[in-house]
Amino acid sequence: MATVSKGIADRVIAGGFPEDNIVKIVEYTNAFGGVSYGLVTSRDDPDRYQASMFVHNPRIYWEKPQ
Repeated sequence: MATVSKGIADRVIAGGFPEDNIVKIVEYTNAFGGVSYGLVTSRDDPDRYQASMFVHNPRIYWEKPQ
């Protein structure tokens, strides 16, 4: 998956896109100072959105209940 808007992130939380098996959404400050939302699927590295020069202050926005 990729970085998406807050609107798409909220649609995922509401149950949209179940076929993508999204398990976590990480909210972070991007390199330009804006807020971004990174989607993590069950196939991705769960730590995909760690702090880096492009990802600042990552925090879990939503996580799929176990």
